[in-house]
Amino acid sequence: MPGIDVAVGVVWDKSGRILIARRKDDAHQGGLWEFPGGKFEPSENDAQALDRELFEELNIKTKSSRPLIKINYNYPDLKVRLYVREVHEYEGVPIGKEGQPLLWVTLRELDSYKFPEANKPILKAIKLGRQYAIVGGNNVREVLQKLESVVSQGVDLVQIRVKGLSKSDTKLILEAVRLRCSELELSYLLNSQIPVKKPLHEGLHLTALDLMNLKKRPESSGVVAASCHNLQELKKAEQLALDFAVLSPVMQTSSHPEAKPLGWQQFEEWVAQVNIPVFALGGIKKQDFEKAAGSGAQGISGISLFKYPPK
Repeated sequence: MPGIDVAVGVVWDKSGRILIARRKDDAHQGGLWEFPGGKFEPSENDAQALDRELFEELNIKTKSSRPLIKINYNYPDLKVRLYVREVHEYEGVPIGKEGQPLLWVTLRELDSYKFPEANKPILKAIKLGRQYAIVGGNNVREVLQKLESVVSQGVDLVQIRVKGLSKSDTKLILEAVRLRCSELELSYLLNSQIPVKKPLHEGLHLTALDLMNLKKRPESSGVVAASCHNLQELKKAEQLALDFAVLSPVMQTSSHPEAKPLGWQQFEEWVAQVNIPVFALGGIKKQDFEKAAGSGAQGISGISLFKYPPK
């Protein structure tokens, strides 16, 4: 089966919209919508290929871009590897130089357009953001303070993980969390070990043990993710069509000093073998973001990664 490498650009405008283009009817996957880009030329890396393609297709010059996700996908007649990068800064006004229709769409509007199957992980990655905070606490006040704090640090996706509390205390915290997350427009996932019934519309974060005990994706209309510590667990998350995974520990951690860190090379090798977004967790600092993105990570995740107010 023939294979090609393709550079793909998720181009944002200043109002938070994303540029999509319609494929020509006589092209491979014709008539579907896509993110702009094209095939590598000899000796190009993904950033160089994307810069050239965006100028040739859209008449814009990229000032900078950063990795988002890499995807391997086999069509019946073609094997493709997509190198997807985000573009926030560029010169010029995008036009369809090849006659292709262009649209600026919001994140919510993306679901109204049909994309090639290979693009589905891109759609998930775009919606997730780049930071995933893990928030816990012993009482309502503490948890809500932490939610306020992570939002002030630019986080829009959190996992709620409260441990060792009574069912009544847990229920009280979750009632407050649901209300405050709605007010803050903050997306949240409930850890699967929280001892309460989890509504189908809410996000769910599976522990590695719960992940490996499943035979199919949980029945949920919300986002479903999982904690992973090895390639087998990552592949299980992909097999169940989860929305993303968290892989840890990348670096040495004080909370789990006995756990052997993966290191960035191992992290990158494993992430390259699955087609779902993966956050880096474990001993991560804010300044590690570029390293994480360059290693294939969706972004960075953690507890101590984010600064919280004193108790």
